[in-house]
Amino acid sequence: MTYGSAWAAGLTAWVALSDNGGVHSEAAEALRAEVEQTQPGRVEWRVAHWSLFREPSPKPQLVVAVGSAAQRGMQELFAGDGAPPPLLVVLVPRLAFERIADPVRLRAGSLSAVFLDQPAARQIELIRLALPAVRNVGVVVGGESRGFVPVLEKAARERNLQLIVSLVGQNGLFPALQSLLADADVLLAQPDPSVFNSQTVANILTAAYRRQIPLIGFSPAYARAGALMSLYSTPAQVGARGGEVLRQALAGKALPPPQWPREYVVNINPDVARSLGLTLDGVRLGELLRQKERP
Repeated sequence: MTYGSAWAAGLTAWVALSDNGGVHSEAAEALRAEVEQTQPGRVEWRVAHWSLFREPSPKPQLVVAVGSAAQRGMQELFAGDGAPPPLLVVLVPRLAFERIADPVRLRAGSLSAVFLDQPAARQIELIRLALPAVRNVGVVVGGESRGFVPVLEKAARERNLQLIVSLVGQNGLFPALQSLLADADVLLAQPDPSVFNSQTVANILTAAYRRQIPLIGFSPAYARAGALMSLYSTPAQVGARGGEVLRQALAGKALPPPQWPREYVVNINPDVARSLGLTLDGVRLGELLRQKERP
């Protein structure tokens, strides 16, 4: 039976979680709710930790992996299958997805993703809207996040901004950071755990604040910790977009290419904004960003 004819009679979908509960379950529930809005009862869902899916038979018609561990597990489970079911990965950073993505399945259109992080153009446009006096945007990158640089440079150039890049080398993070802060007007954090992690973030925020250089984060935790603002998508927003993609599959369409989340939040730290002499409205900035992104 082809997938098309199977879909006509209903289908089974596996939702493999990297972790039980928390953000992974939140994303999975939003995904299911999005599908059920328009296709109530059509999908038989099986939701579990990825390690509990031990046998690829009976084979589901669709597989969703929530997070990187589930992505790896589901790819390995169907590695010997000549016609594996379509696999949609959600709530995974782009770099993490691409590092383990099966290139054959990507080319065949049977593997796709809704990323957790944000596109370069959205990040740079937020800076332009919120901080119109800024000219030099600083980024500290490690071995993994060097891949972000070309698209960030292009996005900055298109908005008449200069991207200043400091690569973490053998001397470590803080010499690279200090060099960057001497020239940057704003520091844009990237989701590279070798640079921004629980051991480094407090010192990075302190160093930037001492120079009165605002930091733009990529999660709500950064705004709470002392970033001027954070741009991020919630697990529910990422999951809902994943549900929209699955609805396309239900209509018989191939999985689209990997994509960025469509919805997002701009979260302002009012105390930091006040200390920098700024008045910012996160809701308004989000509205302006969406207007810029509309075709």
